[in-house]
Amino acid sequence: MLNQLLNAVLDLATLIGVGSNVIFTGFMGAGKTTVGGIVAARLGRAFHDVDVLIEKDSGMSINDIFDRRGEAFFRDEETRMLTRLESAEQAVMATGGGIVLREENWAIMRRMGKVVSLLASADVLYERVKDLAHRPLLKVVHPKDELVRLLGLRAPLYRKADLLIDTDRRTPEDVAATVLRELGLLPKS
Repeated sequence: MLNQLLNAVLDLATLIGVGSNVIFTGFMGAGKTTVGGIVAARLGRAFHDVDVLIEKDSGMSINDIFDRRGEAFFRDEETRMLTRLESAEQAVMATGGGIVLREENWAIMRRMGKVVSLLASADVLYERVKDLAHRPLLKVVHPKDELVRLLGLRAPLYRKADLLIDTDRRTPEDVAATVLRELGLLPKS
């Protein structure tokens, strides 16, 4: 009974806009940071990039964290940073592509606001990231095969978001406008 009441209160809080942050998720190269920055600017809101905050906190790049501490440590840092951001209000956030791997992260993101997954095909994602040296999960012999494998594992998780937006063959500005329209948010004049 108490759980039902708490869930009803959380549902009501979501409806009236409590914790009304916009949280972007999606695979690497989907456009989370770029689109998130545009949405934040149009709304006049603060923008937080989880990966950038982790780099600042640790004094290491994401590549260095993966090389020196491993992926499990990095995933712990993602959860820790997300927890630190939980008190933010009226902000826009970009998460790392793997943040969806932990159910606890989903619970935090849902409490914080609306989760938007930016989606793209494997071919488009690969074209966007193939020449970038700062993608530790693609530092393998066959990076496109690894991208396809990881995307296959994560795609069902991205689909748990409140809003799904396909970014294939679309400009970041167009994607941002779609997000604003679909979430019913009007930019400040």
